[in-house]
Amino acid sequence: MAMHKTPIIQMVAISFFMDSPYSTGGARNKINKTGEFYIVLGRGIGQLPKYIYAVSKKRNKMTKAFSMLHPLVKDALEKKGFYSQTLPQERGIPAIVKGRNVVIIARTGSGKTESALLPIFSKILSLKEPKKGIKAIYVAPLRALNRDLLNRLKWWGEELGIDVQVRHGDTTQYERRKQALFPPDILITTPETVQAMLTGRVMRENLKTVRTVVVDEVHELAPDKRGTQLSVGLERIVRLSGEFQRIGLSATVGAPSEIAGFLCGSRPCTIIDATAKTMFDIRVEYPVPEPGDEELANTLSTTPQTAARVRRIKELVDKNESVLAFVNTREMAEALSSRFNLLTEDVDVHHSSLAKTVRIDTEKRFKDQELKCIICTSSMELGIDVGTVSLVIQYMSPRQVSRLIQRVGRSGHRYDETPTGVIIALEGDDILESAVIARRARAHELEAPLVYEEPFDVLAHQLLGLSMDMGDVSRDEAYALVTRAYPYRSLTRERFDAVLELLASLRLIWLEESSYHKSKFALTYYFENLSVIPDVKKYRVVELGSNRSIGVLDEEFVVDRANIGMTFVIKGRAWNVIDVDEGVVFVEEVANIAAAPAWEGELIPVPYDIAQEVTTLRTSISEKGSSIEGREALCSEYALDSAAFEEAERYVSSQKEFDVPRKGEILLEFLPALAIFHTGFGSVVNETLGRTLAALYSNKFGSSVAMKSDPYRIGFRFPAAATVDDVVSVLDGLRPEDVRPILELSLKRTNLFFWKFSHVATRFGVLSKEAEKYKVKAVLSYYEDTPVYEETLKELFTDKLDVVTTEEVVCQYHAGELPLIVHERKHHSPLAAPLMAKFGFGELIGPKRPEKEILKLLKKRLEERRVRLFCVHCARWHASMKVGHMSDYPKCPLCGARFIAIIDKKDEMTRKALIKRKKKQTISEEEEELVIRAKRSADLMLVYGKKAALALSARGVGAQTAARILAKMHPDEDALLKDLLEAEKTYARTRRFWD
Repeated sequence: MAMHKTPIIQMVAISFFMDSPYSTGGARNKINKTGEFYIVLGRGIGQLPKYIYAVSKKRNKMTKAFSMLHPLVKDALEKKGFYSQTLPQERGIPAIVKGRNVVIIARTGSGKTESALLPIFSKILSLKEPKKGIKAIYVAPLRALNRDLLNRLKWWGEELGIDVQVRHGDTTQYERRKQALFPPDILITTPETVQAMLTGRVMRENLKTVRTVVVDEVHELAPDKRGTQLSVGLERIVRLSGEFQRIGLSATVGAPSEIAGFLCGSRPCTIIDATAKTMFDIRVEYPVPEPGDEELANTLSTTPQTAARVRRIKELVDKNESVLAFVNTREMAEALSSRFNLLTEDVDVHHSSLAKTVRIDTEKRFKDQELKCIICTSSMELGIDVGTVSLVIQYMSPRQVSRLIQRVGRSGHRYDETPTGVIIALEGDDILESAVIARRARAHELEAPLVYEEPFDVLAHQLLGLSMDMGDVSRDEAYALVTRAYPYRSLTRERFDAVLELLASLRLIWLEESSYHKSKFALTYYFENLSVIPDVKKYRVVELGSNRSIGVLDEEFVVDRANIGMTFVIKGRAWNVIDVDEGVVFVEEVANIAAAPAWEGELIPVPYDIAQEVTTLRTSISEKGSSIEGREALCSEYALDSAAFEEAERYVSSQKEFDVPRKGEILLEFLPALAIFHTGFGSVVNETLGRTLAALYSNKFGSSVAMKSDPYRIGFRFPAAATVDDVVSVLDGLRPEDVRPILELSLKRTNLFFWKFSHVATRFGVLSKEAEKYKVKAVLSYYEDTPVYEETLKELFTDKLDVVTTEEVVCQYHAGELPLIVHERKHHSPLAAPLMAKFGFGELIGPKRPEKEILKLLKKRLEERRVRLFCVHCARWHASMKVGHMSDYPKCPLCGARFIAIIDKKDEMTRKALIKRKKKQTISEEEEELVIRAKRSADLMLVYGKKAALALSARGVGAQTAARILAKMHPDEDALLKDLLEAEKTYARTRRFWD
């Protein structure tokens, strides 16, 4: 440990010194008054020499919690001008000083980080005989938080003589080696780096001195596999250092006991809720177009409705000093910021896909007040220091209460100020959903966090890690250690042994009757899987006609949703999927504002309780909204402005003649070949019930039944012969105990299952990260009855589905608690429209690009194509050139003939076959086919000249198709290009069926 800087004279409050556990009995007996100060003689702290404390009377201003800290820490606080504590510090510091395990729950900017670190500083300073090694570990889920925290702690480290360093994936080898040899007092790191340190011989020695571990943003880690990995990692540190103090820092959560359990397991843990005094000022607004918004819409290339929303956001930004404008997806962040950049330079964008240097620059410019607003995603939810925030804007529903509270909680110049947020809502469901979430946020009714239970792939990695820590590992000791971690508290010995046996079958460990040890392959596997976050492939989106790159899609969206013929939105425009090739999605633009957003997969699900209250709010508006008293009461309770309420009322009123769906019932609209169930069970339950029923409907009708769902509806498209009785009879026949087995059978045939299986199998070491798709299907059947297969299903049931609640819903239906109301109609009701429109928001979608522009780009691409011309007549001349450089009717410069074939520039076989034919030599059947094909293209060149070359350069257009197209009497070149574009689309759609 670095020596503490100790001035000869220190300023310490006398009353605090006298009551402090760090003062000595001898010093207490040697207090003398000299003028303004009290002089206290002390024997020093730890190994420090004797020195004099000088104490100022004005220190009595310092508050009680700070009085419990080490004198040097109190000196530093005074230099910082900190005399009073925030609520998290007032409640957290005493508990931490007493050595308790704690979870401190408070909003961003409340000082909860200092409430953990100040007592840790005190504890380190008070060590009488500090040993070499790390005293405290501070774990943060993001490197950005590591970086930010290190900048904040530099001053404290220098002032107190405490060595604080950071270690993560970007730390150089030199710095790592230096940390191993000269360990810091406090190490800031990530969950993954903790795993790496545990296997290092020297770093393991440095971990033996750990007395405290702080887990920042612990609520973010608890629900996923990164958190599970960390929870076992903490138990592995206990094996080295003995029990240590655990401190969790969390945003507001619905079930704090779950977070405490996750952090501490069965150990005692004090939950410190420092949010009691936090009141939120949240309102829901629905901007309506004003006279100037039509012109603004033209400037922004969008609709007047969207222009009104953008205009309102700009008004809010102009009225406030610093604004964070949250959106739910990266795509929306880019779309919104691109429009704002047309109006002002004071706005920038921040999301996880941007380069780190770009994000850091944006954060700095905002903190330095060079920017007034950042349009951001969840990348700014966590405690990255961007200075003061006066207002938070949420664009569209935040979908969950916890998200809104964490985002709005970033506002307020000081901790004692009320956090202020404005939700800019869209029409219909978005207004109602935003209103419910706003009401729940103000009432502090949050969703309960779910801790990820018993992931077998993480267990496999940790068991291998233990063999690297310990060498020969007792199976009993490993089981005892793992089950001390909260996510594995209920793990059976049978499942534990099954994972060990799988690792042995993969030759990653050698398994004995009572122990196991690592194999030579263990090290590579362990470090390749330090991160449980899968490598998600990106697909380029390419416009078929122009070959222009449109953007990128995440692999999950492509695997689960991007089927041929499906329409989605990206870059503010609608696109139809023509083909999906390796790493590329070929599309054409369509004028469909009802398309599914490409970022739909990024959206967090709307919980069951919120969807249920939205259904209740619809009924309340329908029944009470017409009276002034009812309207005022609802606006007050749900924080709606007048325009938002009027739009919500209009939306609900439009449904009255069709029947407004109510909580406690299922309303079925049956149209020809289409059924819409109005349920209000939330995103995940509706998806689960929808997939279950779709499997049963497909089995009943003998053909695939399409299913779509959103938080409020489930829709099915049937064969034409389906009747309403068919639809209802399948629902009547579904039993709660059937849900899971039906899903297990139906899911394993989906692309989504294969995709998930590949990730899980990689984490187990079954597949390498570079494994091709065909290998996934090849190994799937082999591992069907293993933890790999079981974990794949578990991951889907955890991340995408909710079997338990769906079973409860089916129980309620059969018990008569959820009556089914059936309406047969020719046309769908207004509330069914969002599902009929494939869930498209229609937001920020510009008009379709003019066809002439697309044809111009197609012509440019075709003319840029380099082809080889070969004279079939003399078989002596050939040349390579771009199509655009050809004359209208090319001819051979040697013989003057125009019988010129178009062959591929690398096609030597065709060239040699033509030469052999010219020389009347014997050729093979394959060569004969090549000659015939070349002559067909030469025939076209003879008749049509350059136009034939243009046609033969299109994707998938051979001589036969080109002849059919060229035979048409095209009035102009655009008509020819239009036919060539359609031919390319047809090829892209059908090529997978060709041999």
